[in-house]
Amino acid sequence: MLQELIIQDFAIIKKIDIQFFNGLTALTGETGAGKSIIMDALGLLMGNRGLSEYVRSGCQKALVQGLFTVEKNNQALVNQFCQKHGIDFSDQNLIIQRELQTNGRNICRINTQLVPVSILKQLGKYLVDISGQNQSQSLLDPSTHVHLLDEFGAEQIAQPLATYQSQYQIYHKLKKQLANLQNNQQQRAQQLDMLQFQVQEIQTAALQVNEEEKLIDEQKKLANFERIHSSLQKAYTYLAQNNTGIVEQVSDVLKAMQNISEYEDEYAQIAQEIESAYYDLQDSQERISQQLELQDYNPTRLDEIEQRLQLIHDLEKKYGNTVAEVIAFGEKAQQQLQQLQQEQQDPQQLQEKLHHQTQLLQKAAQRLSQNRHQTAKHLTQSIEKQLKSMYMEKTTFEVRLTPQDYTEQGNEAIEFYLQTNPGEQLKPLAKVASGGELARIMLALKTELAQYQPVGTLVFDEIDTGVSGRVAQAIGEKMAQIAQHVQVLCITHLPQVAAVSDQQYLVKKEISRQHTVAAIANLNPQERVDVIAHMLEGTKVTAITRQHAQELLRLAHDN
Repeated sequence: MLQELIIQDFAIIKKIDIQFFNGLTALTGETGAGKSIIMDALGLLMGNRGLSEYVRSGCQKALVQGLFTVEKNNQALVNQFCQKHGIDFSDQNLIIQRELQTNGRNICRINTQLVPVSILKQLGKYLVDISGQNQSQSLLDPSTHVHLLDEFGAEQIAQPLATYQSQYQIYHKLKKQLANLQNNQQQRAQQLDMLQFQVQEIQTAALQVNEEEKLIDEQKKLANFERIHSSLQKAYTYLAQNNTGIVEQVSDVLKAMQNISEYEDEYAQIAQEIESAYYDLQDSQERISQQLELQDYNPTRLDEIEQRLQLIHDLEKKYGNTVAEVIAFGEKAQQQLQQLQQEQQDPQQLQEKLHHQTQLLQKAAQRLSQNRHQTAKHLTQSIEKQLKSMYMEKTTFEVRLTPQDYTEQGNEAIEFYLQTNPGEQLKPLAKVASGGELARIMLALKTELAQYQPVGTLVFDEIDTGVSGRVAQAIGEKMAQIAQHVQVLCITHLPQVAAVSDQQYLVKKEISRQHTVAAIANLNPQERVDVIAHMLEGTKVTAITRQHAQELLRLAHDN
């Protein structure tokens, strides 16, 4: 429920801080005093459209904040919503803030978390329901009627509905599979052909990791065979040639130094260095000899390498920048191919499954429909009873169930219809035109369904316009009855409604520094007598009107 509402620099409101309580709260005051402005501010917290014109003249921004306590029966839904959108809901309270700036910018926060306006609108459905004379956020929306009917008859409907929805999920999946199979057979065949070609092309190539680098190295050697062979031959000749070869000459140098090494340490060290160089050169001579023996020019092999490299380059253009990427692509394509082949189903077999599931769904839908028809009768009787108590005894209410295709909610569209006068046709609830009749119809519905509403606060914004006398008294009593289940806020000009409220606020205009501002006060018992007397009489309050006001309050208290 709404515990506190702070409004700052909004329209003609400079700053007000309103504490709200359980039960029925009435906001009263002269026309134009600012009562509806307060409801407009609350509507902003529910995601209604914010206009820069709302910012009070001379200010840069308007600020609206609301503190909501979520009741236990609604905490699971709100908690699920908050978890989905990353909003902290650990203390079961919600602080919603919305800032409007003159440049048109909106800043919204829920428990300090920045959110878009769309999130406020979604969350608002769990917190507040605002009803005006010609509108209701939920009851006048036909799409909500099925949920309201199901909540009203939860004991009879919950289990059949759960069974139906379970069968519907299977039915919907099979139907989608069949449609996809029928609509995408050509596309599926093309995809299979493409995957088969890709897998076969890559597997036939039998690529090896690092193969490309090895082939390039081998290609370079074969392409430069003559140069390599000639250089090896020259090097071997220089090292091993008789009499003039480098190895033999170094051997002579070594012998010469060894002959004098005993006379000087330096000579001995030089001899050792030359000896080391001699053996290194011998080793190099042997290795060059081996390389010469391995030299074998094969022009056919060079062609094979170039063809193989061209194949690898072609595959890399199609499937990846490297051989490793091409291999990975082939493995993935193989997996996709196997998955598609496994998913292939016989249309006839799938059609038979769908037919069988349709029969199961039809049985579940029939049971659900039977229970809903019974519940609709009970709801009709209850609503007509409520309307009768508000002097609409000739009004006919009907819950109309119309066959439709299978949906998650059933195979019948549900909508509330009314006949307000004998001889007229039943009309959808949303098309009832009379303001006074609409107010009573709305209250009748909310009286019966208030305990099933997924909100903690109901707001009635002057829905009682156009009624008076005993009807006004009946409307007040209905609002008080609804307030036993949920918090109710109402803007009213009717003294009968104000008298039955648990709390009464007076909204009025004041002049502050040559500017008109709206102020609000929580009335004490004596102030309520004066204000209700003023509502009864108008401009002049007499002792009789005060007695009348006291009587209204006494009767409301006694009831």
